[in-house]
Amino acid sequence: MKKLAIASIALATLCAGAISLPAFAQGADGQAAGQGGGANCAQITIKDAAEYNAYANATSQSDPAAKASAIEAFLTQYPNSVAKTEMLQALMAAYQASSNAPKMLDAAKRLIQADPNNLRAMLAVVYLGNMQANQPANASNKQQMLDDAAATAQKGLAATKDPCMSQADYDKVKDLATPTFYSAIGADDMAKKDTRDEIDAYTKELQSYKDPSQTTSGAALVDTYNLGNAYLNQDPKDIKNAVWFLTRAAQFAQPNFKKPIEDAAEYWYKKYHCSQNDAACNSTPPQGYAEVQQLAAIPANIFPPATYNPTQAPPPPSPADLAHHAVVTSAGCTGVTPAPPPSAPASGASASASPATAPETTPGQIPATPGQIPATPGQIPATPGQIPATPGQIPATPGAAPAPSLPAACTASLKNMALSDKEFILTNGQSVDQAAIWSVMNGITAEIPGKVISAASDTVQLAVTQDAQQSNTADFTIKMKTPLKELPTTGTMQTFIATFDSYTQKPAMIILKDGAPKASPKAPVHHTTPAHRPAAHTTQ
Repeated sequence: MKKLAIASIALATLCAGAISLPAFAQGADGQAAGQGGGANCAQITIKDAAEYNAYANATSQSDPAAKASAIEAFLTQYPNSVAKTEMLQALMAAYQASSNAPKMLDAAKRLIQADPNNLRAMLAVVYLGNMQANQPANASNKQQMLDDAAATAQKGLAATKDPCMSQADYDKVKDLATPTFYSAIGADDMAKKDTRDEIDAYTKELQSYKDPSQTTSGAALVDTYNLGNAYLNQDPKDIKNAVWFLTRAAQFAQPNFKKPIEDAAEYWYKKYHCSQNDAACNSTPPQGYAEVQQLAAIPANIFPPATYNPTQAPPPPSPADLAHHAVVTSAGCTGVTPAPPPSAPASGASASASPATAPETTPGQIPATPGQIPATPGQIPATPGQIPATPGQIPATPGAAPAPSLPAACTASLKNMALSDKEFILTNGQSVDQAAIWSVMNGITAEIPGKVISAASDTVQLAVTQDAQQSNTADFTIKMKTPLKELPTTGTMQTFIATFDSYTQKPAMIILKDGAPKASPKAPVHHTTPAHRPAAHTTQ
């Protein structure tokens, strides 16, 4: 019988029109490198003449489709052949050359079953599986396909070197496979919104490239962009790192995708670095951002260098700060309550002045799954008298802090404060500021105009502030002194006279007692003067 040393067959240089897969390494001798044919492997002997002839016929085919068909026939006829592993490798290459991705993926999966440590097969399964998961036709099964690709990627990262493969060839394939594996794991984490593991996977992917220039295009550039968005999607946000990776992605993106990515990077740079009153920093482009672009455009700077160190702007006033400011800047109230303790800003985050909504980055061909950048809440004005009455989230109980002793002038100022400002302080202020305001409200009878949200004979709920009216949310409850004979119509503006009794912060609600509708002014009574009639004359 003939003895045959079967050369290993790899997915080598891509032919024109072939499936777009990463180029696979060549062996040290210039031949296609792969498992099963290295110097450390014994030669394989096909003892059966018919089997050998079928093998020779299959491997001699020059047309990829004909070769794939002949190999499939061989594997069907000889499912336990000693050449099975090598024939499956050849089958993968034939399907790649004929641009048949589904069949190539199937062949790769079969090869892993026959040879669990086959790194090329795992690379093909991960790459093709991840690619197919993002096709619209597979939307219903996308997560499962991403999970499967990520699971194979984890096995590939842990796979040991096949003894039939030279160290040089193994290193070449490992250098190709490692970033692909981490990319698939990152994509799976992104789909599951596991930002911590997503950041870890994309970071390890970018670290695995031996040549930094490889990160300026293709999948590495996509994942540079994805890494920037992952830093924005984590809680708390890491804006400093997000700006770096978005800026770097923008520097190497195609021209028609560069602007939306860079707009997002500039937005977050302003948000992190620019103070509210720094006009130059908040300009477009922001002052100092050009230096970041120059650093990010250097291919070797995959990660932020030491010279990338934008300082974080101080955070704007918190709602508690604004509430305190409104109290102590009222006439005669300086120093009547202590300032609230400073709140630690979120890691990497700053709510400095910036556009109301972050621009969406839709880089088209660059990110396969572009991340969304969340919108930024609007700024709260800090001017006393213009404080919005947005319900706060700080729970409190009336009486939690004793009412401070207020000077007469301060008491008079707080009494004259707009009702919407008083509500904002009760909702957002620290306990001593709440107590100061409540001391001039509690037990006071006042006219309360508002939009009727709900009405019963004993209780009416009103939306008093503009924000509450726009959101159609009650922020005042009027408890009637006597049951209403006629209920007010929901949605109409009504005024009630009632006495402040209590309040809650969550939900924001001010409660009044002994309420009654304000009487409508009576129409004036007009008395008509009787017409003067002349006295009757009698004719004599």
